[in-house]
Amino acid sequence: MIRSLMSLVLALGVSSSAWAMDKAYFDIKKVTVTDVTEQQPELTAGQRTGLLDDCSAQAPQQGILISRTGDPAVVGLNPLDQLQVWVDQIINIGKKIWAIVEAGKPVVNIKLDTANALPKGVRCWTDMQGWAMPQSKVYRVQYENAYGMTVVDFSYRLMFTANGNVDGVGKYITNATFQPANLSVGWGFRFDATAAIPAVFNQGTKQDPVAGMQMNMAWRVDSPLAHEESTESYFVTGDNKLVKMK
Repeated sequence: MIRSLMSLVLALGVSSSAWAMDKAYFDIKKVTVTDVTEQQPELTAGQRTGLLDDCSAQAPQQGILISRTGDPAVVGLNPLDQLQVWVDQIINIGKKIWAIVEAGKPVVNIKLDTANALPKGVRCWTDMQGWAMPQSKVYRVQYENAYGMTVVDFSYRLMFTANGNVDGVGKYITNATFQPANLSVGWGFRFDATAAIPAVFNQGTKQDPVAGMQMNMAWRVDSPLAHEESTESYFVTGDNKLVKMK
């Protein structure tokens, strides 16, 4: 009987220790987000994409009809060959939300998901000109548990290309995207990340449009004992500026 009681006490002690150890392992104590752009290799030309890769479906344009509310201006001679573009009406012709990581694994996109802030009516990269070099920033997200172990280590790259114009009018954004750069997830944790473009708009004037775009990177960490959600927001502009929002 005494021996049985001792065995029960030992078993309970081991179970309690194991539970305490598991609780400490799954207990998130520290979360950091840092700019690690300088530690990452630069993009190569092969990683850049055009506004639309295949322009063969679009007939050649001889000119562009640039329209603003109450202020139309015509470029070109033959109206049948003109592309009508509303330079002061900025829209996103790309993705608005897409998965970056699902169940702890990067989502493989054969064709890169991107968002745009472009004048209404534009259909192909050949309709625009003056694009600047792509901008790229890399941010690192780390989750540490009660032992000081990094249980989630996720780096993502934010990219966009700005300064595009239509016959010298406006400053617009194309190929805005997030990509996973590095990912490590500890045993027992699930990590998911999603990119979202909640808004594009004209932060300039009707006469001098300047595109603005909000870009959100949202992620979720789940374990048997924890659930954490977070979002980092960025603001990019058609005149090639990137601001991390607080």
